[in-house]
Amino acid sequence: MQFNTSYTLDKPYFYECFDESLQYSTQAKPKYGLLILLISLGLISIYALEQHYLGNFMIVAAIVECIAFYYRRPWWVTRQMLSRASGSKATLTIDEDGFSSENPHKSYQITWQQIDDIIFTPRGILLKSKKGMQYISNSVLNEEAINFIKKRAAK
Repeated sequence: MQFNTSYTLDKPYFYECFDESLQYSTQAKPKYGLLILLISLGLISIYALEQHYLGNFMIVAAIVECIAFYYRRPWWVTRQMLSRASGSKATLTIDEDGFSSENPHKSYQITWQQIDDIIFTPRGILLKSKKGMQYISNSVLNEEAINFIKKRAAK
């Protein structure tokens, strides 16, 4: 059995990818350890070593880290929109071998054996493997393809 579909790599698709995969990624929470370390080193530099420039730099680095965390969604989508693949048509194939996707600039293939976990989110499917995560929106899949993936996930 083989399923083929195509979709456009546009801003709404990238927003959906980010939103649906965020809670399963390592970037879901701030790096509290790094923030505490930077602020502590900054305060030690200012008050114990009297190195005000170094201390201020460490504290500003912690603030920049907080800002980067707060704006991670628009920053990620902007990076995707600036990529060569943005706006191109991607073709997805699902068959007995696994998943393959192609667009004019990049292609990837994940076999069923490479997939560590298949996560069904409210709006799509996340494929977790050692290479990372790939997201597939339910809007580009028909019911038959979703049922095929569910059967393969149950194995």
